[in-house]
Formats: sequence, structure tokens, C-alpha cells
Amino acid sequence: MSLQVWASRPGRAQVLARNHDLLLSILPFEKAWYAARTPQLRVEFVGHPLVDRHAAGSSNAGGSGGLPGREGVGSSGVKPLVVLLPGSRRGELTRHWPVLREAAAQIAAAMPVRLCAVVPSDELAAAARQGGHLPPGLEIRVGGLAEALSQASLALASTGTVTLECAWFRVPTVALYRTSWSTYQIGKRLITVPYLAMPNLLAGREVMPELIQAAATPENLARKALEVLRDPVRQREIRGQLDAVVAGLGETGACRRAAAHILSLGQGSVAK
Repeated sequence: MSLQVWASRPGRAQVLARNHDLLLSILPFEKAWYAARTPQLRVEFVGHPLVDRHAAGSSNAGGSGGLPGREGVGSSGVKPLVVLLPGSRRGELTRHWPVLREAAAQIAAAMPVRLCAVVPSDELAAAARQGGHLPPGLEIRVGGLAEALSQASLALASTGTVTLECAWFRVPTVALYRTSWSTYQIGKRLITVPYLAMPNLLAGREVMPELIQAAATPENLARKALEVLRDPVRQREIRGQLDAVVAGLGETGACRRAAAHILSLGQGSVAK
């Protein structure tokens, strides 16, 4: 699979070209990116595995999914659900959770909402529960990301892969990322892409507001979240933009296409 050399140190593409006969891509823009820099390297876009992962439950994705409350304050009487996604690693939780927890409290103080956080392990859930005062009613779940996002009106999420999950379920999202000062200083000199959240890279614009490092404050997160939650028209516009992002991820069968391209090496053809 392709390394994300387009994000930093693009010169490494030449190293890949020297050492690989075939590069399999799960992101739609990568094939053209490599073609412009290493035309001798064969690159095939096979589609994103996320599509296969959620295809069986695709009726839950797109639009409001028929679920009351997904479009913020409305006549349904159901409070909108705000999902907090601090990240899958302990370091991410340490950096992001205090900000998310306080932002959630500010959102809840400004309007009636339901709050839940989703983490991948009991260890991270315990750390979140012990990490300071929680807003009233905040539920911390271990797993169940798809179920939470299928009902969510908005997500506050770290800029990692989970933002693509949010896009799949067409959830308006505010993305954040915080790291140490030294790591940030190094990173901002190496990163060559304009966005950190993958849906923004795929869209070529900021569909998901990004709050990075010093900008990732509880006040800024809450303000961005409330702007979306109070504006059903904007929510529908964002979901329409996420429709286009998801459409670019390809169809089901990424693993089958990847296997076909591998088997085709030296044979000159690829099974469709």
C-alpha cells in the first residue's frame, strides 16, 4: 500500500519507484500524484477498505439517515447527539480529552444536547473517566463507533483516520490536533499538504473546520460546533459535500481488486 509520502518529504517517492514494481493506493488522488513525479512506477487505485467495512450498514449513512435529532435543534424534540472522538492512542487522549471535555461542557451549557465519547479500549475509557470532571450526562463508550456516528448531529474528532469514518456517516465534524511544542515545530516544517483531516484533502477545501495546536481551545471548538448545530441549512450543505468525498473512495471490493493487480504482475492484464 502507498505510504503517505505526499504529505511530507515527497522525494521519498523516488525511493518507492526504485524498489517497487506495483503500488496499491486507497486514496483517489494518489495515482495522479505519483504519475506526475514517478511515471515509471505503476500505481493502481483499488478503493478504500472503509467502504467494504460499512457497506452492509450503508442505509445508515448519508443525509440524516431518517434519525430524528440529527439536524440539531428541530421540531422532533430529540436532543442532537454530539460525539467526542479524542483518538485511539493514550497520548492522543492525554492531549485532546481535556479540550474536548471542556468544549462539550460549553456546548451543553449553550443548548440542549446529548453527549457521548467513543474510545477503542477499556483502558482509554478508564483514563477518560478519571481525567477530570465530566459534563453531566456524558456517556463514555468502548467501541460502537458506527452506531454512534449513525445517530450523530455533530462530531468533535482528532484529525486521524476517524475523520473518514465521520465522513462516511455524513456527520458534520470539527477536527482538532494537539501535540508537543517540539513535535509541532518539526511537523509544520515537513508537512506539505494544506489540511490534516483526510476528508478536507479529498475535497480540496475545508469541509471540516480544523483547529490545530494553539487554535484547538475549548472555546474555539464550542463556537464552531454551535455554529453548525444551530444552522440546519449548513448541516445539509456539509452532508452534501461529504457525499462527494465518500463517492471518491471507490466501490466495494478493494481487497479483490488489490489481489487481482498483484496477480497480474508479469501477466499484462488485470481481472475486472
